Amino acid sequence: MARNLLPATTLPDRRRIASMLAAHPEIPDDLLEILASDEDELTAYPALRYTQRLSVDLLLRKVKSGPESLRRAIANRPSLRESVLSALCEHGGADSIRILLQRDDIRLAPIHHDKLSRRGDIVAALGMELAGQDALSPDGLMGQYLHLPAPLKAKAIAAAEMASLVKQARTPGPVAVHRQDSAGLHLCDALVAEALVSDRPRFADLLCQGLSLPQPVCDLLLQTDQSDGLTIALKALGMSASQTATVLIRLFGEHMPLADLRGLLRLHRTLSVGAAGVLAGQWMLQDQTTETPSPRHVPQYQESRRRTESARTATNSEISPARQKTGG
Repeated sequence: MARNLLPATTLPDRRRIASMLAAHPEIPDDLLEILASDEDELTAYPALRYTQRLSVDLLLRKVKSGPESLRRAIANRPSLRESVLSALCEHGGADSIRILLQRDDIRLAPIHHDKLSRRGDIVAALGMELAGQDALSPDGLMGQYLHLPAPLKAKAIAAAEMASLVKQARTPGPVAVHRQDSAGLHLCDALVAEALVSDRPRFADLLCQGLSLPQPVCDLLLQTDQSDGLTIALKALGMSASQTATVLIRLFGEHMPLADLRGLLRLHRTLSVGAAGVLAGQWMLQDQTTETPSPRHVPQYQESRRRTESARTATNSEISPARQKTGG
């Protein structure tokens, strides 16, 4: 009778029924699943929070679909299966993850740390708490540098310097001196030229090409609050201090105090090229797990753009003689 009547029951009554029956020891399992699957959050919450007899499949569906209030209910359950815990680390919001970090009876494994380290939103919101529990690996720190709170960025840079030194130690032969080739020099000159005319989209395109970074990362680097990230990217390209200063002033100078600009130039001067390359490489690896390629970098689009530019060049070459004959 309950299974038949529950779908037609009013919302206030469904909520009251759920609160009364969720912890009842003799409630039928199928009725319990109906309550936990209710589209109303307050009806589903008691069963998801307190009942131990729900199927793992139902819990996984709720974790993936949300909303966050129901993820919090699941994160507070007395016991959590490994699969549910992994799903929460992958899909849960900051509130749900904070619940897991604060529980004494749950200890996140390295695989959970890895999942959290790859989520920029979680690192930005809970970076200090994750670091306090050693939940951020060196790769996680470097990969999520752009999302870290300020106190952790120094740790990420230190990890990058160490990784660069280890890489050099493993490389046989004398230490290689970083020298730019002609292509790198031309790229740096082109970036400066685009910065001088404030062409941010073209600047981002060149930055993506130079560091093989996804488009969303390069777009993020052009935000004012990511000027230190852009400084690291320019260092990874081998850009000189004077060129870097020009780029930073043209892109951010209108809203950047002089003291901040000096701090960025100090970062550029003290950071090694190897460490900057390690950081940029980790940004590429981390972003591949969460982002999709930008349409601007799909080969078909590039080929279409090349054809358009070629056609425009051909058209201009045909029009120019006619203009010369007519005096322009």
